Amino acid sequence: MAAREAWETFKGFFRLVRDFLREFWSATKQGTAKHRKGVVLFLCFVFLCFFVVVVAAYKISEQSFFCGLCHNMTVYVDSWKHSSHRTVPCIDCHYKPGFMNHLKGKWKDGQLSLAYFITGKSPTRPHAEVDDASCLQSGCHKREDIKKPQAFKNVVFNHEQHLGRMKRDKELRCTTCHSQIVQGAHMKVTDVECYICHFYKTKGQKEYITGCGSCHFEARGDIEVSPEFTFNHKIYIQRGIKCQQCHTNVIQGDGHIAENACLQCHNKREILEAKYTAAFLHKKHVTDHKVECFFCHSAIKHKTIGLHYTGQEATSCSECHKEAIHSAKVSMYTGKGAALVKDRPMRMAVINMDCDVCHGQGFGRNAQVSCKGCHGDLTDGMVDQWKKLLKDGREELQKEIVAATAKVGAQNKAVKDAQFNLEYLVKGNGAHNIVYAVQVIDTSKAALQKASGKSETPAKKGSQLSCVKLCHVQIADRKVRFGSTSFSHAIHAEGDDSCLKCHSPYAQHGKTELKDCSSCHHGEGMGKVSCTDCHRSEEAMRRGKEVKGIKESPDSMHGKVSCLQCHPPVKQGKKDTVAGVKAACSACHKKGTGSTVDEWASQEKSLQTKYRDAVAALEKEVAAIEAQEKRHSVPLRAVLDEIRQDATFVTKGRWSHNPQYSAVIVKKIDANIEKLKAVIADAKAGKKIPVKTNAK
Repeated sequence: MAAREAWETFKGFFRLVRDFLREFWSATKQGTAKHRKGVVLFLCFVFLCFFVVVVAAYKISEQSFFCGLCHNMTVYVDSWKHSSHRTVPCIDCHYKPGFMNHLKGKWKDGQLSLAYFITGKSPTRPHAEVDDASCLQSGCHKREDIKKPQAFKNVVFNHEQHLGRMKRDKELRCTTCHSQIVQGAHMKVTDVECYICHFYKTKGQKEYITGCGSCHFEARGDIEVSPEFTFNHKIYIQRGIKCQQCHTNVIQGDGHIAENACLQCHNKREILEAKYTAAFLHKKHVTDHKVECFFCHSAIKHKTIGLHYTGQEATSCSECHKEAIHSAKVSMYTGKGAALVKDRPMRMAVINMDCDVCHGQGFGRNAQVSCKGCHGDLTDGMVDQWKKLLKDGREELQKEIVAATAKVGAQNKAVKDAQFNLEYLVKGNGAHNIVYAVQVIDTSKAALQKASGKSETPAKKGSQLSCVKLCHVQIADRKVRFGSTSFSHAIHAEGDDSCLKCHSPYAQHGKTELKDCSSCHHGEGMGKVSCTDCHRSEEAMRRGKEVKGIKESPDSMHGKVSCLQCHPPVKQGKKDTVAGVKAACSACHKKGTGSTVDEWASQEKSLQTKYRDAVAALEKEVAAIEAQEKRHSVPLRAVLDEIRQDATFVTKGRWSHNPQYSAVIVKKIDANIEKLKAVIADAKAGKKIPVKTNAK
């Protein structure tokens, strides 16, 4: 009975709905037929509104500010705003080029947004990949524009060698090196990837895949190591000394993969237990998808490391000796630990040279052989002299200690300090820092003499620190090449203090400063040396050579007129003047040549002022850029050094010695100055500066 009643009720409900739909359809049909135009207009309006809303939503979602609406995107958007890509919309990089690729990207992002809206949960580590096609599309970094070498932190880099070729049998992509976000920077190059690739050694591999010259294509000029010490690589590079001969400890870490590296991303048992080849893993993580190298590999550091300032000994020692058996020698080398004197590290320690530089790996090389290998035969006898100085100095100090102990007692502070220093000299071997060791001896002796009431002998004070007694023992017996002549120290040297007459002080050790040569070599001294022995720039100018990039062009008078024919006052030991040159010209040529000489003299003076000011201004600009970037700029310095070198040549060589050749040089210098100004402007604008290099 109840079932029948329910069925009747359902049938009644069905009839009501059916009748309603029939009447509704009939009314709608009649109304539509009656108001056809109105319905069409209404539908068009609805479609137009829908189209406008869709287009507006599409355009708004393409704007970069839209990406920052989600709170978990704030850090990424902020880094983008302060990056070099801040004028590039997010979607230009994060979606592949093309309308369909944009739609696919929006579909995926929409799904993520919907999932976040429904669940309220966002990914713990957002990961968005940038395809190479986005970087290399028209209007951005086209392949033909990145073929030229560029400088990155004083290292030459070529994109073509990394993108166009397989490196270590692995295909790289743009974001392999250009990290998507690093320490607040967006799409910035991180050198950790460079080091992991270049310095990672596979099983059985003995050497790294590239040598120093592949990246470091040009050594820096004068480097101010400390306020009293400058260093220049040039002379050592010319001698063929390899970088690793001095830079022995520039790599730390091996790039190994930790056992739990995979757990950072993967949690499925079948993935973690499976075995994969290195090629497969790199294809999945580097080529197909962008995964930061350091997510898997431990870091490898590459830089000049101050080994000795960390208080450590060379690795070759610590591998066998558990105790620091050379700690006293390391202290001597780093110039600290002695009493009564200030710290003064050996210069080799200041520039972070390891013990292996002199002693060889495993300490099997004779240090004296190492000296000659780097510094030439001017160091012959130097180490033996050091040993003699130290032996005599220790014996003298021992006698002073005995005498002072008898007079003031063993507990006297000066006696105790001197005794400590004597033991320090024996254990540390003063040859590891001869200047510091000699100062320790002299200061200790002076303290003992003062404690004993004696007066210090002025003649002996610091006398051991002279150039000849300390290092250049056999210099008087040697002839050295200077310019195009063989220079004898025996003729010129007049005792130990005469070195500074021609050479710079210890701070700029090795530089030669000519002083008052003409007092001997002009006049009565003529004939002992030729003019060209000293005046090399003037002779090179007359020959019209030695300037890079300019064809050789001798002056018309070269080989026909001697120097003294144009500069007769020099023969009498008198000062050479423009008036003297004019008189010499008039003796051979027609009247009126004097005005030409005046023009040349005026041009020489003008060039000196012009290039002095120009080089100073450019130096200031380059230094400002380097200070801002906190690194030495090789591309800028390369052009500046060429300008300085050519300007020095044309001013020292003198316009008058070859006017035609000088004019060509001046044209080259002026062109390089304009070139450098343009490069400086690009550097200030944040543009990458292409560099020229012979690095392979």
